[in-house]
Amino acid sequence: MEENKELEKKKNINKMIIMMFLCVIVYNFGHPGTPALIEMRGWEKSVSGELLAFMSVAMFISSPYLGAIADHIGMKKLFIFMPLIYGTSQLFFGFVAQLPLVFIARVVSGFASGGTYAIAFGYVSQLSKSGEKAKNIAKVSSATVIGGAIGQKIGGMVADIDPRYSFVLQFICGSIVSIIILFLMKEIIHKKDKTEKIDPKKLNPFATFKYIKELDNYSKYFCLIILLSGIGIYSYANALNYFLRFNEKVSSNTIGTFVMFSSLTAFFGTAFLLEKLVLKFKEKNIYKFMILIGIIFMAVILFRIKSGIIPYVIMAIYTMSYEIVRSLGNTIIAKRYKENQGKILGVASAVGFLGNAIGSLLSGHLLKMSEFLPFITNIAVMGIVFLLILLNSTRTLATLVVR
Repeated sequence: MEENKELEKKKNINKMIIMMFLCVIVYNFGHPGTPALIEMRGWEKSVSGELLAFMSVAMFISSPYLGAIADHIGMKKLFIFMPLIYGTSQLFFGFVAQLPLVFIARVVSGFASGGTYAIAFGYVSQLSKSGEKAKNIAKVSSATVIGGAIGQKIGGMVADIDPRYSFVLQFICGSIVSIIILFLMKEIIHKKDKTEKIDPKKLNPFATFKYIKELDNYSKYFCLIILLSGIGIYSYANALNYFLRFNEKVSSNTIGTFVMFSSLTAFFGTAFLLEKLVLKFKEKNIYKFMILIGIIFMAVILFRIKSGIIPYVIMAIYTMSYEIVRSLGNTIIAKRYKENQGKILGVASAVGFLGNAIGSLLSGHLLKMSEFLPFITNIAVMGIVFLLILLNSTRTLATLVVR
């Protein structure tokens, strides 16, 4: 009987990984064509970062909010609507020329995207044994990476015909994925959750900071680490497509190909390398090491950016390092709690999304000032992150010595 339950849990985990894979394919169709769309509309380059920032702020708000609601009413009930809402908002993004309406569309897509990640991570974490959380969360991250690679490549090819077509594709495929979720996914909800009354004051879109306040001190500190990591990573990552388009003058299809190669490298890191590393080292030590490796890689990229294909290979390897960092950040916090995984993983994702928002907002303006500034900012911020991790490790060691 117990074996059957565990087998059923594994099946449901695998189903969620597949659904997340499909969602992220759809969510990435529009990215390679967005720079071309901005050119077509004659908007400023800095708009790229502003649009990403609005979307990321919406993800920051929605992730713990929808994750907390899903903990109470059931995760499938909310997850069904996320791809449909995302695809619909992207249709507006692709075909509405009025910039204020475009910003609203990005907010809606960010709301759906934030909910997608929080529910997926929470669903898998809730069904996983404590010792398997890191492995299963890494599998979800791997699915998002490989899905992103496929989505970016398909989106790049479609955008070369017309950048707006990739957004039509998002709407069509998002609707299909919602239907697949309806028929394939199984609901999970604890019996006590069904009878527990929901306090409306505790479940609102602006309770994210309240949820963070409820965390233990170490989790709060690590949320700061995740936030700053997000700023450092995305001040570079969200400028990269635009750097390739505006400075290197490459096509949307070429951007999609490069991102696909980078994502495949990241998939190797989260699907295979990370699983091997967690068997031999503590997650916190792996996290620290990957931050240091990322700083070294970015310094090499900065000084070799005009040296042919080599810096682009290193960019791909750097993508692997920061995907491992993102996956481990969620795991480190999730393992400190047994219940409310939707909310907890929502909070962990939310601070990452806030870092994404700040980094994205910076990225467009940094690129506008100098093509090298996104790379320099990444090194500076990740250097601060590494020092904060070392400082926390030193404090922990000192506390143990005193005891």
